[in-house]
Amino acid sequence: MNNEELVLSNESGFQGDWKTIYHRDALLWASHEYDTDSIMKPLAQMVIGLANQFNLSPTIEFTTIDTLELLLVRAFQSWMQSPVTFPDTVEQQKDAFLRQLPMYVVAVFDIVAKYSNLGSKLDLAAIKRAAKVSVAIDTNMLTVEFEVIKILDSELRSSLLLGAFERFSKQYLLPLNIESKETIASIGVRLLRVAVAERALIYDSLKTSMKDMECFRRFKSNKLILAGAIILTVLYLIPAARHSSVLLNQVAVPLADDCCVQSTNLIYLRDAILRVIGGH
Repeated sequence: MNNEELVLSNESGFQGDWKTIYHRDALLWASHEYDTDSIMKPLAQMVIGLANQFNLSPTIEFTTIDTLELLLVRAFQSWMQSPVTFPDTVEQQKDAFLRQLPMYVVAVFDIVAKYSNLGSKLDLAAIKRAAKVSVAIDTNMLTVEFEVIKILDSELRSSLLLGAFERFSKQYLLPLNIESKETIASIGVRLLRVAVAERALIYDSLKTSMKDMECFRRFKSNKLILAGAIILTVLYLIPAARHSSVLLNQVAVPLADDCCVQSTNLIYLRDAILRVIGGH
């Protein structure tokens, strides 16, 4: 399986109301108070490393990352909503949960692989060793997977970020004929990995530009906007397009309309991504 192959996911298909699920998703992430950035960076790096090691598809890789973040939020919400929850109890539950994260990573990988392709079978023993799941934890993986599904309330879908990137690539980049599909896919997957692992760093550099923190939360939560900025970053990294204001406007204006923002917002976010790539 080519781990940089782009396939249009179901959620990024060309149905008439395809944006609806993205707007609902942005509202979900903007509405909760649990900041996952500090946990998600090492977690995303672990998933990216395992996906590379076991040659898993971008669909499995990024859907696993998205599902793990939703799992964190759903678990935290359940602790907070317990009838007799006290701060120390929440912290104890959180600490116990985080200690078992490698095991949850393996479980989510398996759930996502089955969701993506019912006939797929991962080498769970090898993934557990690579994820450094404690040998002291002798838990049946099916039991863990059922626990994960219960916490998620059976909510699972392909990565919306990857889906938006795939859709926008086919709609805005491939028709330009300035680079091959394979090169666009390769650059795109690498940028997606940077975006999910360095999300806090990327967005923190833009905080001072947005005085309304609620507006900033909605901006940061919107996967369409991030996917659009990644498309513009790919365009910038292609030598034939880097210095072409004509090509930039040709892509940025309709793309921004799809993302429901001004094109300058996509360019600001693109520049923030480029700064992280450049180490600034």
